[in-house]
Amino acid sequence: MRAVILVGGKGTRLRPVTYDIPKALVPLRNQPFMGYMVDFLRSGGLDGAVLSLGYLPDQIQAYFASQDLDGFSIDYAVEDYPLGTAGGIKNAERYLDGGTMVVVNGDVLTGMDLGKAIERHKATDALATITLTSVEDPTAYGLVEVDHEMLVHRFLEKPAYDEISTNLVNAGVYVLEPEVLEMIPADREVSIEREIFPELQAQGRLYAYVSSSYWKDIGTPRSYLAASNDVLSGAVGAREDFEYLDVHPSTQVGKNVKLLPPVSIAEGCEISNGATIGGRSSLGLGCRVGERAVVESSVLLDGAEVEAGAVVRGSIIGPRARVGHGAIVRGMSVLGAGCVVGEGNVLDQGIRVNPGVFVPPRSLSF
Repeated sequence: MRAVILVGGKGTRLRPVTYDIPKALVPLRNQPFMGYMVDFLRSGGLDGAVLSLGYLPDQIQAYFASQDLDGFSIDYAVEDYPLGTAGGIKNAERYLDGGTMVVVNGDVLTGMDLGKAIERHKATDALATITLTSVEDPTAYGLVEVDHEMLVHRFLEKPAYDEISTNLVNAGVYVLEPEVLEMIPADREVSIEREIFPELQAQGRLYAYVSSSYWKDIGTPRSYLAASNDVLSGAVGAREDFEYLDVHPSTQVGKNVKLLPPVSIAEGCEISNGATIGGRSSLGLGCRVGERAVVESSVLLDGAEVEAGAVVRGSIIGPRARVGHGAIVRGMSVLGAGCVVGEGNVLDQGIRVNPGVFVPPRSLSF
């Protein structure tokens, strides 16, 4: 059985990071997200996948070309223009084997039992099974009502509080029969959630599988950082060689440095005297942290630099970006690739700085 992974979107909610890096490759514990996706599909007994690509496809193909996938096959269906979730599946049809398939949104990190979802699907007469998960605030999502036999009853799109009848939401993992492909028009944008699923529901051929396992959409800075924290702590995606303090042997560590696990530090990093790398932080290739600087609950992407006395808390620092001497970046702020925050400045409350922008020392107010 094969999967279709939908990774054609531009990742706009995670900008400015995704101006330069496709969302499918953002790192979690210094492994591109797609590595976790392949592990998830393998766990369900699948032997290959088709990646439905659109935005920055070359980077994703280059990543897989460099990996030893141990028999897990990868094909690519690149869109010439956006085709939507169903259109992306249809565009991958030539690489499928004509049998039951799994479809996964390319920004879902989950620990659900995929094999059990497939088993439940095959035990019904469903043409499609949609996986569901429960959330605390149902108003932020489209909800899915099911009956006692797990037949989908109706969809509710971001209801008001007085309209809430369930807290179950679409978890972005589907099991489909090949007949569903025949329902999708070719060569145009089609949404599986808004066009195909309602039609299947009306036919009584759409069932649900509810999972209580870990689930997170990594598509926003807040959810991406939360997923990074969870992977670092081993809550999801942990492998046999998991370590809470994962520091590459090539890392140069100065005197009186505090490394507070869980932490992941990649090859070629430099941590200067008196610096603190706080728990739930990840440093990519070649990052530099200056004397007495502090990095806590943050992700530094490849080549990022935090100069002496600077503080980064709960934020994302893009590739080759630099936080100047004594500057502070905190509160879910995001720096794009190559941007610079000047000496002593403060970025707070979710500020996003686009790639290559220079934020002057101490002079910028928000």
